[in-house]
Amino acid sequence: MDPLVGEICEALLRFGGSAPRDQVLECLGENRSGRVDLRLRARAIAVFDAHSEIDADPRARPLFREPFGPGRRLWGLTAEAEAFLRAGAAQRARLRGIRLDS
Repeated sequence: MDPLVGEICEALLRFGGSAPRDQVLECLGENRSGRVDLRLRARAIAVFDAHSEIDADPRARPLFREPFGPGRRLWGLTAEAEAFLRAGAAQRARLRGIRLDS
């Protein structure tokens, strides 16, 4: 799996589960040199699209969704992915002795 999938998930969690596409891309740029070049932008969009498609792999559930439909440029985590990722974050925090607000 492309590590960019995890970066997109982290960015979306940071923004509460959904955010404008450009805001997510800016976050990815911050993880690098501070700017998003065309190659990173195209790769991020391709990764998002690949993990948004229900038909891509019938055994896998999509991680991402477009809450207001295609073309609206708002990216989000599916409810199932968000719940799974938040549960994992809460578990890691408990192991470290940190309390997270739900």
